[in-house]
Amino acid sequence: MDKNVSGTLSLERPQQDKQPIKKRPRQPSTRWLWLWFGIILITGLAILGFISTHVGSWAKNIPLPTNAQPKPPAITTLNVQHTSSYAGLTITVINAQYATYFVNDDIRSGAAVVRLNLRVTNPTKSQISLVYYDIARLLAPKLAAIAPSNVQLSVGPQPGQSETGWLDFPVPAHLALNTLTLQLGSTTLHEMLVNIPFTGPFNALNYASRSVQESLVITYYYFGHTLVYHLNSVDIRYAYNGTQCQSGKQFYVLHFTVDNPESGDISTGYGFDYVRLVFNGNNLPPIDNSLPYTFKAGAQNVSGDVVFEAPAGLKSLTIGLLSQNGNGQQNNTINL
Repeated sequence: MDKNVSGTLSLERPQQDKQPIKKRPRQPSTRWLWLWFGIILITGLAILGFISTHVGSWAKNIPLPTNAQPKPPAITTLNVQHTSSYAGLTITVINAQYATYFVNDDIRSGAAVVRLNLRVTNPTKSQISLVYYDIARLLAPKLAAIAPSNVQLSVGPQPGQSETGWLDFPVPAHLALNTLTLQLGSTTLHEMLVNIPFTGPFNALNYASRSVQESLVITYYYFGHTLVYHLNSVDIRYAYNGTQCQSGKQFYVLHFTVDNPESGDISTGYGFDYVRLVFNGNNLPPIDNSLPYTFKAGAQNVSGDVVFEAPAGLKSLTIGLLSQNGNGQQNNTINL
């Protein structure tokens, strides 16, 4: 007998066959890869070219060490040889030079430089000091006074010595040397100014000292004692002990010798105490004195100086010795 088969034949796949089928990622096209590679390459070459161009230009401007010396600038020189006195020193402007710069001066604050070569002599026995940045000025037409930018001089030569050096002044381009003047003197201290032109008339005697010989004899009564003062000469100066006089004034240096005819010492005090310059009815005290405090018994020709600063150009001086022990002031006038 045939056996009956119940049910129907299943057409479904096994359970594992029901898992979803994974899709492979799409690979980029080779054509697109080459396109991007070309773009990156071109951009990189453009950047490299830009950098190379600008770096090359910058590198050309970098100064490279070389053994070749720079060509020195053209220098114009004007011979001056003018000499004048200032503050007790004798100052000669040897020459003036113009250049766009000087190789031994690294301070360059103007379009050009005027260099003054100077000789400075100290004829005195004292050390005299100058501050050139304060007292030296270059005068040029239509320009304010020009201060030096560099100084190659000491503050002053030793007593009895000379030195040479230079002052550099910053100036505009194309400045004519024959129009210039050196001015010496501090306007801050109200000093009498000395002007030394580089060309044209120049009279150094305008700034020179002079001496006037005198023969005045003054008998000075001091507390019942007698001293005899001989005024031998008067120096009229624009400078004293390294100090320039004030504008409109001069120094008057009175040279005395004193005799003590008595048998005892006489102490009058220093000249500051009793010697005066009578001016416009007033007693002007001295600014310096070397008369001694005491005159020894029988002393002869004891020297000493009394110094006054008074208006310039006086034609006469009235010298006063202050009263002592009730005596009236003794005034004596001399002509200069």
